[in-house]
Amino acid sequence: MKEILRKGNERIYHLTWEDRSDRQRYKQNPIFPINTYSPWEGDLDFIKHYEMIKDNTLVDVYRCYELWLISSQLRGVKGSVLEVGVWRGGTGVLLALSYSYDTDVFLCDTFTGVVKASEADSVYKGGEHSDTSINIVEDLIEKSGVSNCHIITGIFPEESSNLIPETEFKLCHIDVDVYQSAKDIFNWVWPKMIQGGIVVFDDYGFGACEGITTLVNELSNNTKNAFKLYNINGHGIIIKSPF
Repeated sequence: MKEILRKGNERIYHLTWEDRSDRQRYKQNPIFPINTYSPWEGDLDFIKHYEMIKDNTLVDVYRCYELWLISSQLRGVKGSVLEVGVWRGGTGVLLALSYSYDTDVFLCDTFTGVVKASEADSVYKGGEHSDTSINIVEDLIEKSGVSNCHIITGIFPEESSNLIPETEFKLCHIDVDVYQSAKDIFNWVWPKMIQGGIVVFDDYGFGACEGITTLVNELSNNTKNAFKLYNINGHGIIIKSPF
């Protein structure tokens, strides 16, 4: 365990933190908010469903709760849900659990690992997170009892977007770790997002995913009607606004 921060008599330790400032394009420091409000601990519906999916995701409880909260507030709003980067299905099924049968949730993945890694990315080289399968996701869907999930296989969008019926989207969760893949997904889905629709990029600000940070910053500066939020838990959020 390594001491990483000292303020007066207070010392903070972290098991894995490594300062790699000389190799990173964005300044990185461990973040410890003063705020202690933990609403997920009092949300019994979320906790019940999170316990069901937590072993099938690499997304921590903070980001899972944010996805749950965003999704829950879009109940009754017209539009479908898209997740690209499913891995073992945890967050995708969590999103489906927040809706009833009237919202289609499309879960898209190659199931062979990360694709389109490039020089824009700091760590990923391609093929990471291949330790999954369609069967694993199908088993979780069956276990959870949801009936509104649709698994789409292939590189998105070029190999698999044609398998999605013509629809509008109210929520898109992009969890693909690398710049070009995330950019292609966003360019495909943004024209199909409803006004007020929300695109959530996972891994924004992560030292291992600097390509995602670069992309979200570019999109927020160069995309018409894009309103950006950064939550320090690791989500970059772009809302399709009327201004």
